[in-house]
Amino acid sequence: MKLIEYTFLFLCFVSCLAFMPGNFSFEEVQKNFERVNDAYSRKEEYVKMKCRSKEIPEETFGNLFLRAFKKEEMMEIWVQKPDGKYVKFNEFKIYAMSGNLGPKRQQGDCQVPEGFYYINDFNPVSNYHLSLGVSYPNESDMVLSTAEHKGGDIYIHGARASAGCLAMSNYYIEDIYIYAVKAKTNGQQKIPVQIFPFKMTTENMNYYLRFPQLSKNVKLWNNLAEGYRMFEKTNRLPEVYVGTDGYYQFIDPASFSASSK
Repeated sequence: MKLIEYTFLFLCFVSCLAFMPGNFSFEEVQKNFERVNDAYSRKEEYVKMKCRSKEIPEETFGNLFLRAFKKEEMMEIWVQKPDGKYVKFNEFKIYAMSGNLGPKRQQGDCQVPEGFYYINDFNPVSNYHLSLGVSYPNESDMVLSTAEHKGGDIYIHGARASAGCLAMSNYYIEDIYIYAVKAKTNGQQKIPVQIFPFKMTTENMNYYLRFPQLSKNVKLWNNLAEGYRMFEKTNRLPEVYVGTDGYYQFIDPASFSASSK
């Protein structure tokens, strides 16, 4: 199925090139696909209105990141303002996720990953309307999973069915896809995607870690909570690295501001 999708995508892309001028943007290429163009025709004015309401210049719309919470079934869209802080731009219900709380560790477990990723694919001819690839497995997953086959092909997509992906419905994936296209067109090469089991508050951590079947996740969840809390404190994204032990390391965004003074 994957090969068929991408063969068709490649042929469509080649066809687009034949009818386009020498200099064209990522957004212009994407709008040559029927589903993307249709989404733009219905929703671009709404995106512009949201930019105005959040005091974000349209022409520099970018530095976007997506934050998903599995238990709350919610995806948040955040955009950086000119002052460097991020503002919540929108939020959407996640219509379907498979699996349980906890990370994805092997092919076929139907788990939605948990961790710090980025968008690595745009598919305007997806079997699930439109889809955005998530960079699972990342460096952390490669270390922390002992499975020979760790799986892949994790997407944020349309429809309302999931096998390890985040299904947003056809209606809402159009908004998310447009945001991501605009961000990439304006120069953002890696759009972060943060996936958490739940909002990583102290109250939630204490509650969920009471369950014996979830206690195996305590080290990872404490690690994820560190990055979550850094952002909550400053509305600035920390820099994220993966240590040799497979766990995430963060540079507190507060140190960026201090060093620049």
